[in-house]
Amino acid sequence: MIGLVLVAAHMGLMSAPARAAQANPLLSDPYQTCVRAINTNAEEAFEQALAWRDRGGGLLAERCAAMALISLDEPGEAASRLDALARRTDAGLLADRASLLSQSGNAWLLADQPQNAEAAFSAALKLTPRDADIWVDRARARADRQNWPEAERDLNNALTFDKTKPETYVLRAAARRAQNNLAGYRTDIQAALTLDPKFPEALVERGSIKLAAGDKNGARADWIEVLVQAPTSPAADAVRTRIEALEVRDP
Repeated sequence: MIGLVLVAAHMGLMSAPARAAQANPLLSDPYQTCVRAINTNAEEAFEQALAWRDRGGGLLAERCAAMALISLDEPGEAASRLDALARRTDAGLLADRASLLSQSGNAWLLADQPQNAEAAFSAALKLTPRDADIWVDRARARADRQNWPEAERDLNNALTFDKTKPETYVLRAAARRAQNNLAGYRTDIQAALTLDPKFPEALVERGSIKLAAGDKNGARADWIEVLVQAPTSPAADAVRTRIEALEVRDP
């Protein structure tokens, strides 16, 4: 059986923290400064954001406060605040509202509420339907609910607008594998490696494909490459277990 590594991580929460807490380069310098402060001391950054709000910082100050709450392990509260901000009359252009909703959706994923996350991403896509990243985000929320066919459809849409990211192909491979579409799974893993021959998650999967075909040395080589490229990643943790299993099997 071909193994599918860390489907939940790929399709669920692996990228949610970064996506939820990302700064927006189009926003003001004070906001960027506030968000950067979260990495140093999230609690202090939260208090500073509230003080900025009280001095007239408005929506951006409240947005930074929500970002701080994510780092303070309050993603549900952060998601609710971001969703409310997206619906305010001063939330800005469509892209600004979509960005708030996207951050809300990723915060909902961190709060283990994929249904709310899906709703937030769906609202964002109504505003910016050509945003590939948000299509991927909604795919992750749908996969978290084991809705693999809809997750795959969202990833198809994402690839319509952006074919340059190997992770999107790996995510679609996960959805296809979950539906027993092994041919599509293999095709997507190869597509990811064509874009980036060293992409760790794709190497994990190619190693599994090689092992299933009886190529133990090829599988070991791919998995060792994962350890070289990303030694502290979830992919590396997965391949360590697999390499150990190979060594037990072939002492």
